[in-house]
Amino acid sequence: MGVEPEYIDASPSAAYLMESIRDFGYTIETAIADLVDNSISAEASNIEISLDNDENQNPMLSIEDDGIGMNKVELLQAMKLCSKDRHQARSKNDLGRFGMGLKTASLSQCRQLTVETNMDNKSTSMTWDLDDVLKRDDWKVKNNIIETRKPGTKVIWKKIDRVNLEIDTPSTNATIKNIRDHLGLVFHRYIDTKNDEKKNIKLKFNGIDIDPFNPFNEKNFATIKHEPFEHQYQDSTIRIQSYILPHKTKVNLEEWEKYEGKGGYTKNQGFYVYREGRLIINGTWFGLLKKTEYTKFCRVKIDITNEKDTDWKIDIKKSNASPPKEIREMLDNYLSKLEKAGVKVYTRKPVSIYENNHLDLWKKMSKDSQSYYAINKNNPIIKKFINNSKDNLDLLKLIENTLPYQEIFRLMSDGKEMMITWEDDEDESIKLIKKYILDLKESNIEKLIIVGLVQKFLQNSVLSLTTEQIIEML
Repeated sequence: MGVEPEYIDASPSAAYLMESIRDFGYTIETAIADLVDNSISAEASNIEISLDNDENQNPMLSIEDDGIGMNKVELLQAMKLCSKDRHQARSKNDLGRFGMGLKTASLSQCRQLTVETNMDNKSTSMTWDLDDVLKRDDWKVKNNIIETRKPGTKVIWKKIDRVNLEIDTPSTNATIKNIRDHLGLVFHRYIDTKNDEKKNIKLKFNGIDIDPFNPFNEKNFATIKHEPFEHQYQDSTIRIQSYILPHKTKVNLEEWEKYEGKGGYTKNQGFYVYREGRLIINGTWFGLLKKTEYTKFCRVKIDITNEKDTDWKIDIKKSNASPPKEIREMLDNYLSKLEKAGVKVYTRKPVSIYENNHLDLWKKMSKDSQSYYAINKNNPIIKKFINNSKDNLDLLKLIENTLPYQEIFRLMSDGKEMMITWEDDEDESIKLIKKYILDLKESNIEKLIIVGLVQKFLQNSVLSLTTEQIIEML
């Protein structure tokens, strides 16, 4: 018989490990979102985040809910690291996975974490204090004496040392705004009472409701909303729906700035992955498509369940994900059509039965894998211009060769300025349009083609003429 192996205790130092888990990469926004997840999993209807000073006049932050609460045994389990089996099936409203979030999220921002909870009219409370853990170097959590509290759970952060939350300072006010914006985006489908999902969670910060932010601007008539479709992946269903947000000329400045988000439209294009309705990751193409100026209005909503977290590589912070190979291939095929549609919105290329490209004023030319634009000498107006004087041909060539491509691209890319055409006042522009229409009519161009050409010339213009108005000019 072989010798039985010897097992030696290799338990980690409580002090060292508890200090180490502080550096999982949470921001204060993602940390608070993780605690909101717990409240939603506890079937809370009301969640209140509060920032105030404690008895020593130091900042104290709390997240309180009216969920089902915990008994003493459940709270003790919740205060342990890895308090859940990550492979265990979750209910639909369970936004957790690893049993780590309460501790890792909280201790990433503070050195003292207290949880107060009430279940079946029995209240209990426990505290992790990293300064105490450093002294004792053991895994014993403090069991607090607590008076009866209302049903639900309250998480309290004290000794906040990773972010400055001094009350009523410009820095803290900016941090609070970032928290509100982040939660409004991540949980917009839970807190938006006007959507069809009926999750109806009330989320507040210091008594003020957090406004939901739907990044797809679905209420604007100019937003292109494609039909959703479902893809079966093993034993779970993935739901996908794409949107193309409106061009700058279709919205006012306030709406434009609201939906561009931090970093602008180019940065925020991409997939928005929701796990059970909670946003996990946004503004990424997962390397399947390069972020360009031409696709900056494209955003794709992906809904996944909590059954395939491992396949999607959901991280502890629930702020990152990566699709499995089969899903990547499906998404890659899906993007080819979306990219073309996004480019059309960006360039405002009209889809019209009147299109007749051989009469455009400008035409794209290609030579030796290089592209440039030339004035179309087949256009009746250009023909008339050339016929007036042969010198005009040289003038057209000068205009073609000095077209400021790089400067135009720069202005359109930075989003700070809007490119327009027909910069004259409306009366003057209409006079020019009428003259242009007259020249086309003299060249025996069909009426429907004339309408299409006029629409094309006005596509980037502040001047707006309906089809009926153009026909009336004919």
